[in-house]
Amino acid sequence: MIPEPQTTPPTSAKPGKRRGVVLIAVLLVVTILALVGYQYGDLMFSEYKASENAHRNVQARLFAESGIHYTAALLASNKNYVNMLGSNPWNNPDMFKDRKLESDGKVVGMFSIIAPPNAGMNTAEGMFNFGVLDESSKINLNAIMKMDSSGQTLHDMLILLPNMTEEVVDAIVDWLDSDSDQRSSGAETSYYLGQMPAYRAKNGPIDSIDELLLVRGVTRELLYGSDVNRNGIQDANETAEDGFSRGWSAFLTVHSREANSDSDGKATVYLNNTDLTQLNVLLLDKELSDDLVKYITMYRQYGPASTSGSTQSLGSTLSALFGRSSSSTTGNTTTVQGKLADYQVKYTRSGRFKIESIFDIIGSAVSISTTGKDKKVVKTIYASPLLDNGAGEQIYKLFNFTSPIEDAELAARINVNTAPREVLLTIPEITEADVDKVLNIRANMGEGEELDSIFLTPAWLFTEAGLNPLTLRKAEKYVTTRTQVYRVQSVGYFDNNKGPSVRLEAVIDMNHGRPRIVSWRDLTELGRGYDPSAPP
Repeated sequence: MIPEPQTTPPTSAKPGKRRGVVLIAVLLVVTILALVGYQYGDLMFSEYKASENAHRNVQARLFAESGIHYTAALLASNKNYVNMLGSNPWNNPDMFKDRKLESDGKVVGMFSIIAPPNAGMNTAEGMFNFGVLDESSKINLNAIMKMDSSGQTLHDMLILLPNMTEEVVDAIVDWLDSDSDQRSSGAETSYYLGQMPAYRAKNGPIDSIDELLLVRGVTRELLYGSDVNRNGIQDANETAEDGFSRGWSAFLTVHSREANSDSDGKATVYLNNTDLTQLNVLLLDKELSDDLVKYITMYRQYGPASTSGSTQSLGSTLSALFGRSSSSTTGNTTTVQGKLADYQVKYTRSGRFKIESIFDIIGSAVSISTTGKDKKVVKTIYASPLLDNGAGEQIYKLFNFTSPIEDAELAARINVNTAPREVLLTIPEITEADVDKVLNIRANMGEGEELDSIFLTPAWLFTEAGLNPLTLRKAEKYVTTRTQVYRVQSVGYFDNNKGPSVRLEAVIDMNHGRPRIVSWRDLTELGRGYDPSAPP
């Protein structure tokens, strides 16, 4: 018998070392996923912040836009202008500084309306005006060219501005006039075609004073001075050898406009109406005195008179006509002083003489001659009723309700109530002494002074400043006391002054109570311009 083989139980195999590759791979994957998640989260947070910033930028822009429309609403309504602004839109911090915008009772943003300190108004150096800027305080280039298409009047006005040269003046006039004839020191299309890139002279009205940068010799420094961010005051980075300056932009515009209407926006009475009967009715309806209406009719029929009976200058007065006597005799002619109350107007006589200026009526006299049976001539002199010291109210009404021009629109003139000295000096016929009188008497609206009613028409240049009527007669077509177009800078920001801000500039034409924006510009890229947290 064969024995069965002896078997031994199998011994367990010695376990080998386990490798951690899987664990490392898992950890690596987890780390990568964490980094990806972090990067994704960071990217999403950045997108969130960018979206929030974009949203806040849009909000700040809307705050600034609200400021522009708010200002337009205040200026468009005469009731708001008087009752809310106190007739002072020029520097009114209560109405234009840090105005809050609320939603559901919560302040969401703010805006301020800022303006450069007007050179014609006393304002502390480096301080803003919180208000608007009057475009009629500047020289309207297009309007002056319309008055005198030869360009000579514009030339004579511009040459008086600071830093202006004959070469630049001629080049500006050549750019604006309608012809291609080059002035002695000017430049026409032939010059500009040689530039890189080539272009042509405008030879017509310009749309913005920025167009002047295309004119030979006009630089950004001359046009805008050292005011780099165009906020109107000197900032830390704005230095110049000749001191801070806003350049010619402070004196020039193309946006001013003037309607031929009275203070209520109604059409004025045309003084040169050929129907004298109708003219008489219209003038009486405006509450002009019987004597004044009668004198205007007589002036239209007989014209102004001098001691010789020929057309006189406005400087003639009764003292020049009579001395201290009420009558005089020369040869066969006796000159006597007449009374308007005793004269009966004959409307069958046509109005052969034209009133060129309202100042024609002031300080003048009318001569009416009659010949008796003895062939002796009696010349009766009727003095203007506006020579009387108490005629101020009648003078105001005359300027407010009447006009020697029939057109609905007047060529834009210069507002003598707001124009800076540099602009006043450019007005034809006005001397430096006249300018000093104007500046000494007019209200300083930059300090919040209200405009007295006597300054609402150019009559105050005669009644208050005492300027010669003959001078004013020649200067009248260049001067006004009305404003229709305003320049506005609105800064929108958040109430805590943290976050973005937006600065917009607009030119607003009140347009008889229906405001329209004629120019709109984003100035944000030039800098904040106004810091509400800065100490005053």
